[in-house]
Amino acid sequence: MPAHAVLLPSSNVMSTVQYGDFAVYSLDLLQQCAAGLDPRCLPGGPFPIASNAGFTKTQLTVLTGENGKPQTSNQPEPLANGAPADNAFTSPSGQQSSTLLMGSAVSPEPTPTFTGDQPGKWDIKISALRGYLGNNDLVFIFDNAQEGDGASQWLQIWGQARVLSADGTSQQGCFELNSSSAAGCTTSSPLAPTGPFDLSSPYVTVFTGYCVNKTTGAAFNLGGGTSATCEAQNGYYVNGNIGSANADNAAYSQALNDFIFAPTTSADWVLSLDIRTANNNGSAETLWICSNCSVATTTVTTEVSEPASLALLGAALMGGAYVSRRRARQD
Repeated sequence: MPAHAVLLPSSNVMSTVQYGDFAVYSLDLLQQCAAGLDPRCLPGGPFPIASNAGFTKTQLTVLTGENGKPQTSNQPEPLANGAPADNAFTSPSGQQSSTLLMGSAVSPEPTPTFTGDQPGKWDIKISALRGYLGNNDLVFIFDNAQEGDGASQWLQIWGQARVLSADGTSQQGCFELNSSSAAGCTTSSPLAPTGPFDLSSPYVTVFTGYCVNKTTGAAFNLGGGTSATCEAQNGYYVNGNIGSANADNAAYSQALNDFIFAPTTSADWVLSLDIRTANNNGSAETLWICSNCSVATTTVTTEVSEPASLALLGAALMGGAYVSRRRARQD
């Protein structure tokens, strides 16, 4: 694939919401915002981002949807056989879809096992991750797969990315996606939420069918927006579940990305992911690491939306002739 084929705009009040260490983009919102030539959502790029099995088999998959969509194996594609990296966890669906806990009976530990591999976590050696990414950034792509109408299409998600020593026994760094604006890891056993507006839980609520003000970037009518109600109030109507063959969100942590590619980070260390979801409604979510995504460095504004909005706002993946960040990287 060509380098930097997909480019995310820099984080700003319209393009992202900050959840812990991660800036989260809504791909549907960015597509609309970029079509209006709003500089906060540019540069522009290809839409939609495919999530069908034909495309995702080329991507490093962390969670896989039902019926093998996408494929559960990361070897021999996109990684070579024997690479020190896990295959995908199964994302539960149907009657078992209310929660996702890696390593549980409905989402069992994948193969293979290698030095530093952690039970109940998705793991990869830094050397294999760097080889997969090349000169691209570490960007996670998420395909929401909720069922029903807009008001019921929501779930909650929490994630933690730890960098461990080669044998997996000591932590070198920790980065978290949670409902706060604070950086760093807060817990290894997050309190599960009781509903979409449970502010005591560190889980982030992913809504569909909400509005985003075209001027301020603020979200409103969470879980109940329509095209008509949003437009009447100078808002974009955002569909957080834009189809089974299209991805819905992207997440990027500059701190994690810089740590992965730092010269002081050993290629033999392990990236270990713990992803949990709650209140799914018959869905089978898919999460993968993009093979050719990068984040622009040009800053439109330093203001970033606060997570109190409880909606994954932001921007869709953009391409085009744009110079992305260059950094010294080691294999």
